[in-house]
Formats: sequence, C-alpha cells, structure tokens
Amino acid sequence: MSIFELLLAYNLMVTAPDVQGASTAEQQSEPAQVVVGQQISSLDLGESGTDRGTWISSVFVSRNQQPDSSLSGAGPGATGTVVDIAAAPETLTLEASDNSNSLQQVWSNVRQQVNTGRDLLSRYVNQVWQYLTTAKPEAGYGDRDVIAFEAENIALDARDPEPLPKIRSQYVVSPDVEQLHLAAVELLEQEPELDPATFQPEAGIRFNDDNSLTFRVLVGNDRDRLSLIGDFNNWGQDVDLGAYELQPTVENATIHEVTLPPGNYHKMQYRLLDQYGNQRLDLNAPLFSTPAFNRRFYGDRPDEKAINAVIWKPEAIAASDLAPVIDLRGKPLSILETDIVSLALKWTCQNPDSPFYGQMGSQAIDQLYNFVGECGLPEKLAELGYNSIQFMPLDTHVDFWEPDAEYFPDWRYSYQIINYYGKHADFGSPDELRHMINAFHQADVGVVLDVVYSHYSDHGNNEPRDFGPLGYSQYHSQDGWELYGGPWTEWGTRRFTYSDTVRRNIIDAALNNVLNYGFDGLRIDNVNGIDSQPYGRELLREMTDAIHDYRPGAVVVGEGYFGDPYLNRANEYGGAGLTTTYSDRFYLWFTEDLMKHTEEIDSWRLNYMLEQDWPRALLYYPGNHDEFANPGNPFQTRGRYLVDAINGGDYHNRKIQSWSALNLFASSYYLDMFQLWTLQNGNLNDNAPIEWPRLQNSFPNSNVEQIVNLQSEMKDFFISQPAFAPHNMHRNMVRWIDHDNKIVEFERIDFATGQRVYAVVNLGDRSFSDYKIAVSPKEATFRLGVDSDKIAFGGGGHNPEYMESQDNQLTFHLGSYGVVGFVQEDRIEPIDLSPTAAVTVDYEFTNYGPYND
Repeated sequence: MSIFELLLAYNLMVTAPDVQGASTAEQQSEPAQVVVGQQISSLDLGESGTDRGTWISSVFVSRNQQPDSSLSGAGPGATGTVVDIAAAPETLTLEASDNSNSLQQVWSNVRQQVNTGRDLLSRYVNQVWQYLTTAKPEAGYGDRDVIAFEAENIALDARDPEPLPKIRSQYVVSPDVEQLHLAAVELLEQEPELDPATFQPEAGIRFNDDNSLTFRVLVGNDRDRLSLIGDFNNWGQDVDLGAYELQPTVENATIHEVTLPPGNYHKMQYRLLDQYGNQRLDLNAPLFSTPAFNRRFYGDRPDEKAINAVIWKPEAIAASDLAPVIDLRGKPLSILETDIVSLALKWTCQNPDSPFYGQMGSQAIDQLYNFVGECGLPEKLAELGYNSIQFMPLDTHVDFWEPDAEYFPDWRYSYQIINYYGKHADFGSPDELRHMINAFHQADVGVVLDVVYSHYSDHGNNEPRDFGPLGYSQYHSQDGWELYGGPWTEWGTRRFTYSDTVRRNIIDAALNNVLNYGFDGLRIDNVNGIDSQPYGRELLREMTDAIHDYRPGAVVVGEGYFGDPYLNRANEYGGAGLTTTYSDRFYLWFTEDLMKHTEEIDSWRLNYMLEQDWPRALLYYPGNHDEFANPGNPFQTRGRYLVDAINGGDYHNRKIQSWSALNLFASSYYLDMFQLWTLQNGNLNDNAPIEWPRLQNSFPNSNVEQIVNLQSEMKDFFISQPAFAPHNMHRNMVRWIDHDNKIVEFERIDFATGQRVYAVVNLGDRSFSDYKIAVSPKEATFRLGVDSDKIAFGGGGHNPEYMESQDNQLTFHLGSYGVVGFVQEDRIEPIDLSPTAAVTVDYEFTNYGPYND
C-alpha cells in the first residue's frame, strides 16, 4: 500500500466520515486484518505550557499481503486497505468482507453518493459567499483592515529560546514571512561555517599522498574482523590475509580500517571477508560493479555479472572548466523532475564536437552521464524555463542493465537502494557524473538528487547478483542486532534504524553528494517514513544542519505529505530545516477538479487551501513520478499524463497550460515532468521516455510547439521576477478568485522595491474580451510579462505590451484556459514593512473549509 492510497483514504474520510473501510479485489481468504499504528506528528498547539495534541493515523494491512515480487518490493505492487482514524485514535480492527468490489469501485460509489448531497448544499453556500464577496475584490496586501486571520503563534516544537532576529543587509523580507522562521528565509545570508574542502566522510576509501590506500568501513561493532579480498591480492587465494585485516579505529571502534601499501589501485574490485569465511560488500564504496560498467571499463572480465565494490580514484575537473557553484537561495524554483534514462533516451545529440553527435541516448546507455552533459540537454532545459533539475535516485539500486537486454533500465527500481554512497554504474563513472553536473552548472541550472534514506532493499537481482547475503543484513551493531535493519515497509523494503552511528553514516553520504559530487541540493524521499521512526526527526534536523554548515545555498526538498509546518522551519527555531515540502492536499484537489466542467470546479476549496497552505512554503506540482505512474480512480488524473486524462482534443487539452500555471504562481516552488508538455499519452510506467521528437520534428505552430513555448515563457516569467521568491510571500498572494468564472488572480510583491507582479489564471473554458482585475497602485504602467493570447501560442494577439491601470483596475483580453502576467513598471512605492498580525496555521490538515461544521 502506497502513501498515495493513504492520502486518498484521508480524503474519503473527510467527505464521508461514516465510511470506515473498503475491501480490495486482491484480498485472500483470510479475513483478519492487523493494525499498524503510526504517530504522524505531535504539535504544540499554542503558547509554551499549553496542552499538546496528537494526530494518529493507522494503516490496515492484510496479514497475507505480499509485495509485488516483479519489482523487488516496489510501491505500485502493494495492496491493502487504508482507514483514517484521526477521529478515533484508539486501536481498531477490521474484518474484511467477501465483497469483490475493488477499492476504486467502492470509492467511486461512495463519493458519488456523498457528492450528491454535499454539492447541493455547497451550491447554496457558494451562492451566499459569492453574493457577499462580489461587491469588491478580496484583500490586497495594502488592505490591512480586512485581514481575516486570528492572532496566533506558529505551533511548533521549539526546544530552545527563540534566537534574536537576524539583521539582513542584502534581502528585504515580507513582514508576513518574517514571523514564520522558514529555513529557506533564515538561511538567506548565512555564510558557510565549515570549509567544504575539509570534509571527509568518516567511512570510505581515502587516497593518500604517497599512493597508499586506506579503507575505512562502518562495521558497527568492535568484534568482527573483516579482511579485504580483491583484484589486488588474487581475491585472497594463496595470500596471507593478515596484512589486509581491518582493525577498529581508536576514535570509533565501530569504524574499522586498514591501509594498503603504495600502488595503482584505480578501478580494482574488491569484497570484504569476515572471520567465518562469509563475503560481504563495503557499503561505503564509491560504486558497485554492473555488467554494463564491467564491459565498458574492463572488456572481457570473467566475473562480469558479479556484484563487487569498485575502487575509483576521482579526477578533479580542471579549474578552467569548473563552473561556479549555484546558490539556490532566494530564488523561485522551477524544477524538472526526471530519471536520467527518460531524459536522454529519445534525445538526439546536437553537439557537433561530441562523439555522440547525431546519436540518440538509447545508443549510449552506458555513457549517459557523458551524453547528457555533452549533447545540449542542460542548455535545452534552461531554454525551457527550468532553473533546476531533480534526478530520480542515482545511488546504487537493485536493477542493473544487461547490455544485450531488450529492455532499458526502469525508473521504478531506482528507489530500491542497496548503497546510498555509491553511484549507479550503468550510466558511467563517478567522474563522468561530476562532469555532467558541471555541464548543468555552466547552463545555470541547479542539480538536485533524489535520495532514499527512509528505507533500503534487502534483496538484489537474481543470482549471481543477489545482494541479500552480501549487504545490509550482514552488519551488526554492538548489541548483536542488525546495524541498519528496522521494521519492514508495505513495499517489501526495510526501514533504517536511526541510531547515532547510522545517522552519522547517512549524513556523511548526504554531504558527499553535495560537497564531493557538486549536487546543489537533495530531495528526501518519504520524509514521513523517516519522521515516524525513532530518531528519524533527529536525522532530518542533523542532516539539514550539517549541509547548511558547509553550503547554506543548497536546498533540501522533502517528500512530506501531512502538512507538518515543523518540516520547513529553520533548525535554530526547532524545525527540521527543509527548504520546502510537497503540497499533497492541493494535489488531491487538482487531480479531481481538473476533470470537472467549469461550473463544477470547487474554487471555494481552492481558496481555502491556498490561504491556509502558503505559510508552509510548500512545493506545488501538476504531477510527479508517483502521480503519473500509480493508478488512481476514473475521476482523477492520477496514474496517467494530464493530456491522457483530459482527452479533450487540442482545445480542451489547453487546460494543461492554465492548471499548471495555477501550481506555478501559487508558491515559490514548482515541479513538473516534461512529458506533460510534449502532450504524451499513457503514463510513466508504459511511456516513460520524454518524446523529444514531438517537439523537435513538430511543424511550425503545431499544438505541441505552441504549448511548449508558452510554458517556457510562463517559467521564465516566474523565475525572473523577485516577487515570486520565498522571502516575498505574503498572506494575500491570492488577490481575488472569481468563483463564477473560475479565474484566480495572484498578487506577488518584491518587498525590497515595492514592485508588484500580477498573474491571472483562467481555469475555465470561457473567453473574455474585457476582463478586469484589481491592482495597485491606482494608476500605473504595467508590462505584459506572459500572455497565452499571443499569436505564437495560438491566440489572437489582443493585448498590447504595455497597459495603464485606471481606478485600481487593469482591463485586458483573457482567453479560455488563459494565463496572463503583468509587471509594474512605474509609480513603484515602498511597501509598509511594519509587523503584521500573527499568521495563523491550520493544524487540522483534514479540515477543508466550508464543508466542515
């Protein structure tokens, strides 16, 4: 059972609290269910000394439930029933019925019945609200007298006294944001406290100046005696292994080391041998061998299919070629999410100076790091309006590509990690990965790595590449228990134990990514899974603190799904220090309302969520790898690309442009996948590669070309305006929602200058020749920053480049599913920076506003 099924169940319980569960088609004959209780978060709900509240969630999983063996425990194969017991935190049990209806069918029937009554009531409520609010637009930033927020402190678990306010010389921060103490803002002018050049992981291979080699391995106890066997000593045959035995270090007896005499060890492979004659892998090695890696770098190697650790001596990038480190602080982020295979497979190399010139990525799988870096992809992404790229995990994972196989590496296996230090060797060497990251930096595109520190795979591929007997389970702590192994997950993987030793090891791996490979940030997979484990919260706080001590400009994005404001709060204020986390309840609304006719769109719920969620500085997305892969329900877009879900022809497929713009302009953090813009059908599982030929070979003014060019202009508008930066967020960013026509107006402000930026998104299919929005000041010149009505984007070109506001209004043409953005050009006046009323954060995450009592 995946986290997304859990979220769907939350939504079900909100709209239909009388429904306590559903049966699945996959249930076996055994009716009993077990309950796995999980405390999601415990928040301080007020001033210091007040009572605490606890939000409890339980996952019901069949005793006979088995992971999908075809994916080695990958999430999509899991089944089960999820029930929210937030209203009844005591332990419950369920008896599974013999009903053969699927969860999706039950969901659909229940929702249909609930919506019949709910929509009738909400229609009248909406009409009353519309009548009361149509007299004038909703409050702008300057309208302090109509602020409808209660005075309340942010309820977070701040253990230490609140630090003194920071004095900033480079940034002016919105008064609303100032009180939130977001990590993204508190780090704005922080200088590195530690020199990156001094970082060295506690465990790993160290190349000494005299060409000797030191191995330091996290063994976990002081009893085991491991020896090195490998290419350098005939794999232990007819050799005295005494010189290769690792001994506990003085400073840390759980770290063992040995130093080999000077020699050329580069590319040699090795394993560890314990005192009982059992072999295991060094989990701190820079990479594990794969058949593709062996064939490319060794030619004919007899143990080509064996999985071994590899010694790789890094080669520094020449100073003349090294691009500056990218600082992602203070910027609105437009992020492309992809796996490296999907990015490159159908791209044709456009660099005549590259040996890949004219080839497609499918012809260079074992050199994808080089191919991506050399063949114009970094420059293309910058041209498309992305200022950062997020790669799905590149750490060593269970799936290894056989060069002669008919299939290409599947993105789903990348989340089944077997080594969070080593990089996946199918696509090239560690040096080639560094060069690829440097190529993105030269194009001014930051690179974020998706990492999995919440669970690991205890099994690898079939023999002779079986990982289980060689990997995590072979290491034990001082008390004899497994060093790494925690409880099993619903995906068939293992949770980590976040002991001091393991936390230190994971943090070193995270720092290795940022400091030695040059990644500009990390995306932490399954943050809720980490946070729910003992000492998981400490891992998050310690990891972000360590990263920012070396590189304050690096971002840490969390795949966190329960709206816990603790996650994005700065470390010094008791938070986890993450830059941003996902906005899942917004996405759940998005998946359903995108499928509705204009008049059915629940814009009141949208308004409520945007008002309540902005203080969390959440990341918004029209879809990511999970959403475009994992099946949903017929009334949702989940499990397929948006054009496949809409299926409305060229006209209604234009919904993609405005509904994505809604995500883009609602926060300072946005993510999508480019398959969205090539208008691909299917889903990420059956049609993962980006179909670049649909863009490269499209005829002029084609639908694909028009929508790609528009999304590029939207993103350029977004990342080029300081008003969209996180430190400029404010409580009245949603300036006005036209509930009759489903049109949203955002007001974003650069508080350093007072310049205002307006973005208007038409979610409906109606066109307006003279649409009016409220703006400030009363009279000013506004430049057209983005306009879907341009002829190049398939519009009529009705709007001039410059417009004048009159009586606090702008009038312009707004097409169906239209997107328009304006930038104030004159009469820019300073914004009042005096403190505002305390920002309210809604902690009842399942409270969706007008429909609740």
